[in-house]
Amino acid sequence: MRRPIDLIYMLLLQTIGWMVGIANRVRQRSPAVFSASIDTIVTCSIAIGTAAILIASMVMLGFQKEITKKIAAFAGAFEITKYSGIQHPYEPTPLQVSQVSRLMADLPSAIEKVTPFVQKLMLIHTRVGVEGICCKGIDPTVVHTPLEDYLIVGRLPDLTKETYQNELSISHHLAQKLSIKLGDPVVIHTVHPTIRYRKLKIVGIYRTYFSAIDEHLAFCDMRLIQRLNNWSSETVHGYTLFLEANAAPTKPLRDTILRLMDDDLRLTSTRYKYASFYDWLTIIQKNTTIFIIFILLVAGSTMVATVMVQLMERSYMVGVLKVLGAYAWQIDAILLYNSFRTLCLGMLGGNVLGVGFCFLQDRYKYITLEPALYYMRYVPIYSHWKVIVWPNLLILATLSVVLYFAIRLLRQKKLTEALQEG
Repeated sequence: MRRPIDLIYMLLLQTIGWMVGIANRVRQRSPAVFSASIDTIVTCSIAIGTAAILIASMVMLGFQKEITKKIAAFAGAFEITKYSGIQHPYEPTPLQVSQVSRLMADLPSAIEKVTPFVQKLMLIHTRVGVEGICCKGIDPTVVHTPLEDYLIVGRLPDLTKETYQNELSISHHLAQKLSIKLGDPVVIHTVHPTIRYRKLKIVGIYRTYFSAIDEHLAFCDMRLIQRLNNWSSETVHGYTLFLEANAAPTKPLRDTILRLMDDDLRLTSTRYKYASFYDWLTIIQKNTTIFIIFILLVAGSTMVATVMVQLMERSYMVGVLKVLGAYAWQIDAILLYNSFRTLCLGMLGGNVLGVGFCFLQDRYKYITLEPALYYMRYVPIYSHWKVIVWPNLLILATLSVVLYFAIRLLRQKKLTEALQEG
């Protein structure tokens, strides 16, 4: 004798098999039937909508990651400087290494490294003219690999020597403006605290396409600026905090850092320092969100139209099934199965189109941009499994809910009409 649980499983399988059989029978229609054409159009529209959402998500996150990466490479996530009555943006008040000893001894896990920096306003003289620059000294004890990613020719100043080197790395913007090329000698002129001249050699040229960086920032050995200021190696302008790859500059992290700092030090977020770039990213994110919402609305409308066509074509069959004893949820499941199959086929095609397009763009970079407007030369792509899975889940969940309620509402109306006709 069979157990009750086995009978339940058997009845459930028979019911599912019966509903799938009816649903497949409903789909067996001539290609010339109007509903068949509607299914094809809806499948194509869902495929295009899914591809558009995937591309928009990958491009938006690509912009976010690339711009954040560039800013973090040159300015880190936070900067520690000494607080005083007058804060100069390019030459802060000097501080001593011992003032960050507590932070260095108990470094939060989210921080990858803390590097000192010194920077100085200088005049750079060439045969073309004179230009003001902010020269930032690189710490010789730390390997600054992120900066090397943006060098287009040459290298950073050599920090491996026992003494400082008279070398300078400048931006491509300054190099063009002053007609400087790799290996050229230039004369730099400082005024404060004393007037000094130094002859430096151009050893590297970088480019970020960020006007806030490229128009004035150059790099040299930190010990050179300390020598020009008559400082010891223990005196710097501040510290740059670099975060781990998956860490974010959150408020709890900021509060933790503040507790480990002396009271006369200040902590400045890079998001505040380069607020214009992050505001631009926020605008892109809002526009992308609005775009995705409109795509979902259009896709939902097309799916509802498909259900309406199916019910109009099969309204009499729905009425017959109801008279023969079919439950309402069974009729809903049959209609939902057909619509869900169309939805999945469209999403599958959309994933092939969207992911394929992004793969080709990431590999060959065939769609270019105007760097003056977009801060990069090509459309960036952020390819990660989460960027593919989450949009697909959003599309699937949203359209499934829309389909379910549309089928319930439309089925009741068409059922009444079918029974009246019968």
